[in-house]
Amino acid sequence: MHQLRKPYLLLSSLFLFVFFSSCKISKFKHSKECHRVLITKQTFPPVINKAIASKYKGSIDVLKNHLTGIVIVKQTDSVSTHIIFVTEIGMKMFDFEWKNNEMKAVYVFEPLNKLTLINSLLTNFKQMLLLDVFDKNAALCRNKHFSSYYELEGYKYRYIVTDSLKGISAQNIFNKNKKSCFINYTFIPETKTYSQIKCTQFGLVKIRTELNKVE
Repeated sequence: MHQLRKPYLLLSSLFLFVFFSSCKISKFKHSKECHRVLITKQTFPPVINKAIASKYKGSIDVLKNHLTGIVIVKQTDSVSTHIIFVTEIGMKMFDFEWKNNEMKAVYVFEPLNKLTLINSLLTNFKQMLLLDVFDKNAALCRNKHFSSYYELEGYKYRYIVTDSLKGISAQNIFNKNKKSCFINYTFIPETKTYSQIKCTQFGLVKIRTELNKVE
């Protein structure tokens, strides 16, 4: 009897997971009102201020490791932006570069230098910092679940949710019907900045990242 119950429980859990994942993406798929827009920096504030370097207290949980330190985001020339993560003892973990609409690793601390992991981190930071969003077309939609959200064209199942104060509150990214990444933002209307960003990536490489802005 106990042997029969185990497969049944596993199947039930799988069914519930698929069911709830489908329900979540369905919130975006049944909009009553949508129209095409171009996302600019007037649509909602960017995360990065290219005029000055931004600093965040950062923590990254990956491969059973808990890393803490400072994330520095700065524009080094007219076309290049660097994202540098340094631990609390001053050891550089990675240096990523965003240039010509491409994210690449300039330097990675050797124990972290695994291709699958690095590609996941590159994608996470690109999405968290909205580096690949502006000057792109999107469908602006409204429905009973969200006051408004943007479905980015050219990206399968990537949705940016905004609140009534015109800041971003979340990004929801799906791989087919499964949520692959969820990013939560804390927006400060008075300064038009994001004081906190939390990113959870699901799947084979599970990563949890938290950035808290340092003024």
